[in-house]
Amino acid sequence: MRAPRLLAPVRTPSGFAVLTLVTLALMWVIVPSGAIVRLTDSGLGCPDWPTCEGTITSVTTGHALIEYTNRILSGIVGVVAVLTWIIGWWAPGAPKGVRRLSLAMALCAGAQIPLGAITVASGLHPMAVGSHFLLSMVALATAVLLALAARDWRDGRERRWDVRRGVLAGGVALAAIVVLVTGVVVTAAGPHSGDDDVLRRWGNLAEAARVHVRAAMVFTALAVVLVAWVIREGGVDRLTARLMWIALPLVALQIGIGEYQYRNGLPWQAVVLHVTVAALVWAVIAGAAYGVARPAGASYRRREATRWQDTQRTASGSALSRPSEISSPQSTQIP
Repeated sequence: MRAPRLLAPVRTPSGFAVLTLVTLALMWVIVPSGAIVRLTDSGLGCPDWPTCEGTITSVTTGHALIEYTNRILSGIVGVVAVLTWIIGWWAPGAPKGVRRLSLAMALCAGAQIPLGAITVASGLHPMAVGSHFLLSMVALATAVLLALAARDWRDGRERRWDVRRGVLAGGVALAAIVVLVTGVVVTAAGPHSGDDDVLRRWGNLAEAARVHVRAAMVFTALAVVLVAWVIREGGVDRLTARLMWIALPLVALQIGIGEYQYRNGLPWQAVVLHVTVAALVWAVIAGAAYGVARPAGASYRRREATRWQDTQRTASGSALSRPSEISSPQSTQIP
């Protein structure tokens, strides 16, 4: 009975929402961790799996230490993901969406383990390395959606599909996926194979970069249109609005880093930063697109407006009027 008591705080809507944020942060941290392994030529620092140089306790060489540290961190992420799924599945009153998303995230995290073994066994084949990264992006997006679903559960927020803007929001997310995939192809054709002795490449770097740049341009244009549309009409919650405002500067930063690294011979430090920001852009875009495609329902907006007015009456003793946290469909203001 001790374990359920220890887990009781995170089985509540508020506690589970905090747990999903911790899991989300770990899902993001593992991305630059894996990138550092590849970009420091430590991909085969541990030539065997799951042990490293035949042991699990006395890793001493630099490349082996970097690779094995990433393995340990990946294990921690996997354990936390599974724990989040177990807690979300058995949390009293948890919505079906929360349970399904927690299961999907745990499956993605678990699938990284055998895929990591395949990557090592294949001698760091570019497609295996790329698949490893893309699966991390799927897990990250699932963690974002789970965190949002947990937040909605905590706040009693109901969502509905917005047919008008949902198509464009989905298009932005799809364009972001294309950017990620073409970025993986650029990496597969580039100089950073993951190990000094691995010379395997896949594709032509210049051609892959041209396709990637064009995909990034389409994605950026669609994102700007979506943000402008939301600014004009409103109708999204405050968190979604903030994510959309954050997305544009992040995209600009990512473009600048990409231009710098390409023109300077792809230094590994710049590539690590590029991958790190790419994961952050992807997480922000996934959350913003979801919030636009599925805005909060009218009943939640009315409830938030009433709650705000009651708070103001209590604080000042007079009936004050102020916009709620959720913008009305006619609003043009984004906090």
